[in-house]
Amino acid sequence: MTTHKIQKRSEDRRIQRTRQGIQQAFKEIAHERGVAARGIGSLEKSFLSMSIQDITERANVNRGTFYLHFTDKYMLVETIVREQFRQTLLEALPPAPRWNRETLEALIQTVLDSCEQKYRHHPHASSILVPMIERAMHEELTDLLLTWLKQRGDTRLRGAVPPQATARIVGWSIFGAALQWSQEEEITISKVQMAQAILRLIMDGTTNHASIKEKA
Repeated sequence: MTTHKIQKRSEDRRIQRTRQGIQQAFKEIAHERGVAARGIGSLEKSFLSMSIQDITERANVNRGTFYLHFTDKYMLVETIVREQFRQTLLEALPPAPRWNRETLEALIQTVLDSCEQKYRHHPHASSILVPMIERAMHEELTDLLLTWLKQRGDTRLRGAVPPQATARIVGWSIFGAALQWSQEEEITISKVQMAQAILRLIMDGTTNHASIKEKA
């Protein structure tokens, strides 16, 4: 290995460590202020009161270093949300995940679990962070679906809906349904039934679609 490659790899590791250190500093401060126990409302209160200086002092970096990695606090939170959500999804998926019924079923179930944990069947209050967090989760979901579509290389899709559009539409079908269900105070359909209904709509379309009341 050449000296240049060794130096480049070393620089990449330092950049990654610094980035992770900044993210960890934010998590520690948020945790100390009780976010883990009090949910999204507490997260927003903590977020608004937390300064860049608080984060950089905890991470032991200067402000200039922070701005080399993140444009502002919002980008920092979005990055953390996306990485955590991606890890949650990947841990729940079968080996060698791809666009098939087994993988999509596991994906849908995990998104439903994540949304239920976040909202616990109560509508979320007006919040600055909620739309950003939901957008970050949806984009991560869309990126994952797009990867599987590209790996699939199905020639039947040529000349039809582009993979990017398909991934976004299916992503919203999953995420939008999960959000709606997780915030309904009166549960009219179980999580298993909802997962099966979403899966059937994605895989089979709406033609001859069975009632979502059907017992899974």
